[in-house]
Amino acid sequence: MEEETTLRFSLRVPKELHERLTASANDHGNSLNAEMLRLLEVGLKKDESKAPDKTLVEQLLPPAMVWRVRRFRNAQNLPSNEEAAKRLIKFALDDRESTKDILEKLHEAFDCEKDLRILAKDVIASHGAMANIKYGKDYVWFVTNSDESGAIDRKGKLYFSEDGRDWDCGMNYYTPCGDEAPKASDQELDDEIPF
Repeated sequence: MEEETTLRFSLRVPKELHERLTASANDHGNSLNAEMLRLLEVGLKKDESKAPDKTLVEQLLPPAMVWRVRRFRNAQNLPSNEEAAKRLIKFALDDRESTKDILEKLHEAFDCEKDLRILAKDVIASHGAMANIKYGKDYVWFVTNSDESGAIDRKGKLYFSEDGRDWDCGMNYYTPCGDEAPKASDQELDDEIPF
């Protein structure tokens, strides 16, 4: 016995859509069934043509960089090239940021979040430049890989030391830049990293 190459099923459609399908079938000289099959075929071909052959990383980066991203992905056992690229970009940006940049982030985040534990988790602990973090009752203090230290207290005051001073060892107040013109280091970063 020969196996059928078509399947039969019923389909419920809104009345307005049925009217549009009927009009389209009449315009193309097709039965309603043939018109629905034609439109399904057209729709599926459009979806196939929209689907990129390359991943987002492959579309954005040159092949040599894609190879490096893939190599990092495999070494770190990450689920996708996109996740690997995100981590590599974060590492690169974290490496370029100064302790004062981290203090600026803390200042901005403090406008929305006053809980120092959450700020420490979201801004400080997740940053790749951290060498040490100390939590106190009324402050969070940190030292970066560049041996500079920074801190924020429960009132949102910022502190900075170029020589990695401890929280209670004479750190200087740090005044955030706010919405001033970009610093020279920001302009250099924009010139060096093309995104």
